[in-house]
Amino acid sequence: MKNLFLILAIIMFSIQGCSALKPNTQLISVTCTPPDIILKINGDRQNCPAKVEVRRDSKMFIEAKKEGYDPFTKTVDYHLSDSGKADAVGLFVLFFPVFGLLTPGAWDLDQTDFNIVLYPLNDKQDY
Repeated sequence: MKNLFLILAIIMFSIQGCSALKPNTQLISVTCTPPDIILKINGDRQNCPAKVEVRRDSKMFIEAKKEGYDPFTKTVDYHLSDSGKADAVGLFVLFFPVFGLLTPGAWDLDQTDFNIVLYPLNDKQDY
């Protein structure tokens, strides 16, 4: 009976994606041209270039602006990570992987590297 429990425990841990063991945040990297841009990530001001930890299970909002330049804004969505997908598949065999799906580690941001370039405003706009 102990051997059966041990075998079931090994199977249970081997078929899950272990999303619960991944960190809640994900590192993003931002570079900016021209220098001295006012950069905000999720409303928090950052110096550019920046490396910032953000939650992996929620949308991220980036703003960049400088006087005399067109502003830049971008919303970055998130998707189910590979470990989250493995947890989802494991859920059909055992209930245990559901705990991994309930954690931020089951998700990844759609984009983590940004090269922001602001363009000067023209006095005449061609539309």
